[in-house]
Amino acid sequence: MILGLLLLHLAVCGLLAASGRRLGRRGLLVGAVPPAVTAIWSATRLGTSAPQTAEVTWVKGLDLGLTFRVDAFGDVMTLIVSGIGALVFVYAHGYFSPEAAGTGRFATTLLAFSTAMLGLVWSDSVWSLFIFWELTSVTSFLLIGHKSAEGTALAAARRTLMITGGGGLVLLAGLLLVARAADTTLISQMLPAHGASAVAGAVLVMVGAATKSAQTPFHVWLPGAMVAPTPVSAYLHSATMVKAGVVLVAVLGPALGHLATWQTLGLAFGIASLLWGAGGALRHRDAKLILAWGTVSQLGMLITLFSAGTPKATLAALALLVAHALFKGALFLVVGEVDVRAGTRNVDELGGLARSMPGAFWTAVLAGLSMAGAPPLLGFVAKEAAIEAALALNGPERWAIGAGVIAGSVLTVAYTVRLLVKLFGPGPRTEPARRRTATAAPAALLAAAGVAGYAALGPLLGVLKSAAGRLAGGAEMPTLYRWPGLTAALGISLAVLAAGLLVGLLVTRRQVRVPAPRGARWSDQCLEATLAFAKAVTGRVQHGSLPVYLVTMTAAAALATIPFLGSVGVGHLFAWDTPLQAILAATVVGAALGAAAVGTRLGAGLALGAAGITISAIFVIAGAPDLVLTQLLVETVIVVGFVLAFGRLSRRFPPVGLRWRSVRLGVAGVGGAAVVVGLLAASHNPAGAPPIAEMVSGSVGEGGGKNVVNVILTDMRALDTLGEVVVLAVVAVGILALARAPADSGSPAP
Repeated sequence: MILGLLLLHLAVCGLLAASGRRLGRRGLLVGAVPPAVTAIWSATRLGTSAPQTAEVTWVKGLDLGLTFRVDAFGDVMTLIVSGIGALVFVYAHGYFSPEAAGTGRFATTLLAFSTAMLGLVWSDSVWSLFIFWELTSVTSFLLIGHKSAEGTALAAARRTLMITGGGGLVLLAGLLLVARAADTTLISQMLPAHGASAVAGAVLVMVGAATKSAQTPFHVWLPGAMVAPTPVSAYLHSATMVKAGVVLVAVLGPALGHLATWQTLGLAFGIASLLWGAGGALRHRDAKLILAWGTVSQLGMLITLFSAGTPKATLAALALLVAHALFKGALFLVVGEVDVRAGTRNVDELGGLARSMPGAFWTAVLAGLSMAGAPPLLGFVAKEAAIEAALALNGPERWAIGAGVIAGSVLTVAYTVRLLVKLFGPGPRTEPARRRTATAAPAALLAAAGVAGYAALGPLLGVLKSAAGRLAGGAEMPTLYRWPGLTAALGISLAVLAAGLLVGLLVTRRQVRVPAPRGARWSDQCLEATLAFAKAVTGRVQHGSLPVYLVTMTAAAALATIPFLGSVGVGHLFAWDTPLQAILAATVVGAALGAAAVGTRLGAGLALGAAGITISAIFVIAGAPDLVLTQLLVETVIVVGFVLAFGRLSRRFPPVGLRWRSVRLGVAGVGGAAVVVGLLAASHNPAGAPPIAEMVSGSVGEGGGKNVVNVILTDMRALDTLGEVVVLAVVAVGILALARAPADSGSPAP
């Protein structure tokens, strides 16, 4: 079923790519079909089904392939990714006008992103995870830059790709180290890893997760991405893409959660983002930016709880993950509706929408109360669990996490109050345009789900416990309460609501000054400086001189052999198998020296031909007929090329200065020495016995041929043979180009 659903997504992507322009806005409804089917499938599995796996093998011997596993946690994430995805597609159909350009392309890219995110949450191998991780970065780049005519959109898209794509490379290095330390590439089979590789891998993985989940200081891409259409903001930047880093921290917790480095770095990222993001949400006037900065804060809360690693913290984080997807998705959709109908997102220019947009008002109130952690909503249950998890800790972690969670919760209530009052409270009377049901219904469903989650906490708790148990290594899970009773956590929660309400009302009455986007500017300047440096280096290196290119490549290859100097040995060497080899070797050396010293093109051609034919003779003695044939064909092509080219080239080579001749001779000598070093090191450290018997057996049994050499060339070493054919083709093309070149002007070489 897993592969079938992925194929369904890919098939509809292809359909939209081929027919999107003709379908127009209707393509968004077509794109909603695969996520809707997947959401229904995951809903039927919640809390009842065993893990389901699927695998697509690429290279069996190297353990390379796409491996998928949908367990209890995968079911929850699937329902979030696909359920909210289907609603966003429907919302986008109402969000875009019938005359909007590029809706077919938008639908294709949005479904491609949904497919990539689905593959990410289903991935069970580090290879699958990395591939889909990078696909989410590429597709989000395209979605953020959907309005390609706007410079701000292109800059935001490029910034996002730079940070998340760079984080992906860091993640790849970390995953390789973790897989090495855990001795498996399957995430579900990773046991607690130890050693230097595990520690280094943990640091790299956490940094990679922080870039995708917009953790401070890598958060600067998320506010800038708000230039994208609201469906993108609601789907990518509240419910799905930004959860990728959180998912990564969650699923690798069993393997890395015991490491102090992992926990310390996760808490540092999480608490800093929790406070910095909430503070940023109080300082902006654009409603989408308020929600974006709030997302940075909420993601910090999730990273903090998952990094704590206790069963209570894991269950609280999972409950908050579900609640956040519901209330933040609903709020983004409401803000998008306000933007479309009122023509602005500036909260200082809005007000009085409670009467003119009652549906949006009640949707925002329900979602906002859940975000603030007020009862009777799922956000209240999650916040209570987070406070209880912090109080259950010991030592410095209790104070750090507790203070961060409480302070962040106060600020969350404050910016929620400010947003709701500014949009729907007293203020400039806003007269919105005609209501669009397609934009109102999905937001209302998400907000209502927060109420339903609170009311049906019993069945939901079973699902969350099963998923949290998977992330906590099978540990026994605590419980969640609709009403916890008169506990310390409840007292703190009520104090948080009161303090946040007071701060929010005070901030609402003040005219805030929008902060300058320094972080975004610095990241853009860093990118511009990198591009300028690359351009300068390219201009100095790629200047069009073929001799300089050859010298540079040879010198670089020679330097690459330095690490092998310690492996060089000569004890295994012997002079020759037959004295004829010594004579032929001396002939090759003499021909090479002659080719370097002769001044005429004909003499150089003859010397090179002598060297090539002599090498063919050495291959004959060594019993390598395929190499003999290849070498002779190359020599033949070269001779033909010389015959064609001599009529268009000067008889002698252009004069070369002593300095340049010395450089070329020196580099050639170093290159030859490098080859000798590589051969000595490789032959001194053989990898094993030659697989002659296996090749003979495989030639008859698998290749179906009695001529072992032919089967090896055309079957076992087919790629190597193809490479030799390519070499011949390249040589032929080069000779043809040389024959068609204009006559040599005789100008000196550089």
